[in-house]
Amino acid sequence: MSSSSETPKPSRLKNLLKNAALFAFTFFLCVALTEIALRIAGYGNLEIYEPDPLLYWRLKPNQDCYTKIDHKPVHVNSHGTRGAEFAVPKPPGTLRILMLGDSRTFGWGLSEAETYSGRVEATLRQQTGGARKVEVINAGVNAWSFPQMAAFFRERALAWQPDIVVLAEANLWTQFSEKNSPEFARQFMARVRLKNFLRRFALYHFVVEVQLEGFYQRHRTKFIPVDPKQDELFKAQQQSDPDAFFRDAIQGVCQLAQAKGVKPVLLYLPTQTELESGKPGGNVRRVKQEVAAKLGVPLADLTPDLAPRAKELYLDADPVHLNALGNEIIAQKILQTLTPLTRP
Repeated sequence: MSSSSETPKPSRLKNLLKNAALFAFTFFLCVALTEIALRIAGYGNLEIYEPDPLLYWRLKPNQDCYTKIDHKPVHVNSHGTRGAEFAVPKPPGTLRILMLGDSRTFGWGLSEAETYSGRVEATLRQQTGGARKVEVINAGVNAWSFPQMAAFFRERALAWQPDIVVLAEANLWTQFSEKNSPEFARQFMARVRLKNFLRRFALYHFVVEVQLEGFYQRHRTKFIPVDPKQDELFKAQQQSDPDAFFRDAIQGVCQLAQAKGVKPVLLYLPTQTELESGKPGGNVRRVKQEVAAKLGVPLADLTPDLAPRAKELYLDADPVHLNALGNEIIAQKILQTLTPLTRP
């Protein structure tokens, strides 16, 4: 047979391209199948945050998702708060209570009904028997600082016309405040966009936020200081008096509320570690006590209520977030504090 009739052999480059295409197809098929399987198993569909030039991040409005822990349903309304829709301006005759806080207020690993906001609302509605409309707005946002809450209350939530504002706990990430440069804000909002993109995938949820959770928890303080004295971004004058940073924001919320005819209430939620150490409290508790005494603001300190049963009131292997039973105790304490404030 002549050489002219022989079938030409594929070039080496073509073989490499075919193999690469086959590998890519197989890889992405496996990724897609794994993503589908993980979604069926309950991973993914976590709450999404959107960048905000004032607040750095806030809950994206109008979403239905699940908590990362225990896969509890979450509904975020059009105002970007967890829970049912509410009208603005406030309907006449409505008692509206605003709950400010971080993930402990949002309800880490809890359904809306299990959060202390949901329990307070249900109890108050039962007590009024429908004679008065009661709305409790759960404005807790994961990892917010006190300055972020102060800015949110001033610029957003005051327009919702709350009658009472309850200021709970915050994450002590001192760098998130209005005092940062515009460049810092832009850079951080880019990180928010990236993380939100990743959080849309069940693979990210399973691998990073579940399988690698132990590694993250062990090393997170190297990247995210939880003690203001360790924070390199904390200004020198703030390092000498770290309480002042929190005092300004906490006192600012209370003073603004009083000036606008809103009744402020301070809420202190100790961690399990604090309670078991036998020395509960810290700079935030001390600041809230000082502000409460100075401004005549009620302080609901949960330390004596949680201490006797500390081991059973927090989520498993989580000394910060309280479980449903712990939230029930918080709700009862809040209700006791609100009783004289909610009388018509």
